[in-house]
Amino acid sequence: MDEGRLREALASTMRHLYERGHNAPGDGNASARLGAGFLCTPTATHKGRLPASGIVRLRADGSPVDPGARASSELKMHLAIYAARPDVGAIVHAHSPHATALTLAGLSLERPTLPEAVAALGAVPTLPYASPTTADVALAVVPVVASGARGFLLERHGPVCLGADVDEALTRLEVLEHTARITWLAHVAGGAAPLPDDEVARLRRLFA
Repeated sequence: MDEGRLREALASTMRHLYERGHNAPGDGNASARLGAGFLCTPTATHKGRLPASGIVRLRADGSPVDPGARASSELKMHLAIYAARPDVGAIVHAHSPHATALTLAGLSLERPTLPEAVAALGAVPTLPYASPTTADVALAVVPVVASGARGFLLERHGPVCLGADVDEALTRLEVLEHTARITWLAHVAGGAAPLPDDEVARLRRLFA
């Protein structure tokens, strides 16, 4: 995908997440590989009104190509994921309410409850809380993504999903939030039993 289309894909992703209620105005971030460098959403902007021209172009080391441009404050996390996973072409992070609420309640999505979640995501681990924007977050995500995770939850901070491209990362994030919403409703109704391990293994073979 050329730079112009990739910029629009990132900007439209953030507008979509805002309109769907995943994020407050300044929340969330997304990035994608572009050649030897990256494109990343900016910091301190209303993501629901983000134009393609507002996307920040970065060199391979994460420094901005345009002087004065400021990429997401979570850039350290994005760069750590790309370094650990050469197969990842895009990353989307949101503050999706149900997924984030599960982490506040101490409820996990690591053992799948829905077959569709097995297909799209597999296990979704929750990482213990670390101060947002710090190197602690970047250090914490590396073992998880290196193990092959397609998505994970940051305690008190929301979901992060990975994909070969922006569309795949966004799709996984929306599946994660939908699964979290169903899981939350099930707990309100009395509990959310995970799928049996043998069925999860069977589903993984089916969807491989």
